[in-house]
Amino acid sequence: MNAMSPTSKKYGAGLPLYTAFFALILLISSCGENGKGETSRRPETRSAGPSIRIAMQSETPVLYGDTLYMEVRSGDTALAITEVSIGAVGFRGDFLTTTDETAAIPTAIVGGGDMRLRITAKFDDGQTASRYKEVNILAPEPPKDMQLGVVRKYDHDVNDFTQGFIVHDGHVIEGTGQYGQSRIKKWDLTTGEVLMEQPLAREYFGEGIAVFGDKLYQLTYKASRAFVYDVETFERVETHTYATETGEGWGLTANDTSLIMSDGSSWIYYFDPHSFREIHRVNVFDDRGSVEWVNELEFHNGLIYANVYTQNYILAIDPVSGRVVERISAAGIMDRSEATAGMDVFNGIAVHPETGNLLVTGKYWTKVYEVRVLPSMQP
Repeated sequence: MNAMSPTSKKYGAGLPLYTAFFALILLISSCGENGKGETSRRPETRSAGPSIRIAMQSETPVLYGDTLYMEVRSGDTALAITEVSIGAVGFRGDFLTTTDETAAIPTAIVGGGDMRLRITAKFDDGQTASRYKEVNILAPEPPKDMQLGVVRKYDHDVNDFTQGFIVHDGHVIEGTGQYGQSRIKKWDLTTGEVLMEQPLAREYFGEGIAVFGDKLYQLTYKASRAFVYDVETFERVETHTYATETGEGWGLTANDTSLIMSDGSSWIYYFDPHSFREIHRVNVFDDRGSVEWVNELEFHNGLIYANVYTQNYILAIDPVSGRVVERISAAGIMDRSEATAGMDVFNGIAVHPETGNLLVTGKYWTKVYEVRVLPSMQP
């Protein structure tokens, strides 16, 4: 398996220290490029059944906000198509059902990035057939370039392989990873004092965490299990299972109605916090297409802030469309004296309870940085 494959990539045991250290040097000195990975599972391009001819009539590139036009015809002169339904892989249901040969689909209901449309035709003899068509829907403009400016620094436990990072009732709650070392812990940001912690069983690799109501949720990397705790006592009260495109759990946050989850691909999922049933999902995209390896999440001021695995920037994502509206560089936030050979990648976003500034850190980092989002100084 490729060493940088999203399903094997994430964690210190599989990442050479010189690679991790190089990523940290980028934080000190420069801004990295946008990494792309292949995580989606592609179905076959056709299914059994009568022949369908599909002609895309939209101009390329297709921009988010445009309308997709396609003509769907029978490939068999003896059969007529009576109905066409169009959906996409990864989405429940269809976007459109029509009896016309030409279908018009607003990209606002499809979403952006690399989409695999599913076209299903019903014929006058009762048969059905499906075909698939790939389309890449791009943001009409690139994300706005921003940068982080350091306001204050706090000590961070260098033994913590940070996977989830939030602030609740004035204290940091951190979820850590690695088999045999994963746990959740509550600690004081100013003093560093650990107030409470709860280890995870050795067979689980801890991932993102979020608070919804009076419960704390914790994902696991490969086990497809979410553990639910009383947020005040850390007593485990529920366990749920979930399914994602990669089969993994990565980042987790919440808005007023849903848990919001990443899986290392370009998908962001909305789950019901009570049943852990998927409500819907969005694809993260920018002016180049889908953005893969979306990692730790924080919902703040109506946007989803996200780390991207191995990258030294944060994305600000529109939660409805999935469009990246800002790319926020973390270059220069770390002094060289704060970097060590044992440090791993940038991961962890929370909100300071008093100032509203962001708090950011990383796996095995020595510091938590309180930062403001500023206009980029890059030309």
